[in-house]
Amino acid sequence: MGGPINMRKFVILGAAVMIRHASSFSLATNRSYGVSRNLVERHSEYRNGSYSSRNKKWRQWDSSLDLSSSNDVHAPVTVTFETASEKKSIHIREGELLRSALLKSGLSPHNGRSRLINCRGLGTCGTCAVEIYCSNDAAIEPRERSRKEEIRLKFPPHGSTNQSPHLRLACQVQVFDDVIVKKRTGFWGQGTDEVEEAFDAELWFGEFEYLLDDKSPKAKDSKE
Repeated sequence: MGGPINMRKFVILGAAVMIRHASSFSLATNRSYGVSRNLVERHSEYRNGSYSSRNKKWRQWDSSLDLSSSNDVHAPVTVTFETASEKKSIHIREGELLRSALLKSGLSPHNGRSRLINCRGLGTCGTCAVEIYCSNDAAIEPRERSRKEEIRLKFPPHGSTNQSPHLRLACQVQVFDDVIVKKRTGFWGQGTDEVEEAFDAELWFGEFEYLLDDKSPKAKDSKE
């Protein structure tokens, strides 16, 4: 009780586990992991509040996680996910983060055990690395790797001399037009020769898998 927090454990297990214990962290610790004071306070309200529909704060917090659902046949954007066993197309809304869209459609940008052991969208673990081939220059945003992506994709086991220029972090890329996505082999998807077998999405933390996704359009924003 009251002992120091094992930071390495929290980093490995990912953001969802960290958020679960966020109320016991100092604000300085929260900020060092990219967790805003507002996020911690909102989670504390959720954890301590009633699940009753009359709990206004809970309903507001819950609706903030209500991201638009993927694989809607009427959605304007097609993502073709290529693995060693199949090519599967899903339909998503403009502006969805690629990682969120794939997971909600039952596909995983993470290989094997990295479906559990990943950073949940912080852009620090590198396990959601995929090759993205665009139909046009405006298909994804940002068009080029962000500073965060550059750092992580140059850090081992990524960073090989024959790394594809199309390699990106799915948790950092929004999709606005049709793309083809390929997942390579290895725990981090760091392989450069072979395409990986397909892995089904495993949402170990439910909606908390998308907790850090503040870019995908909300469901209410997509309704006419």
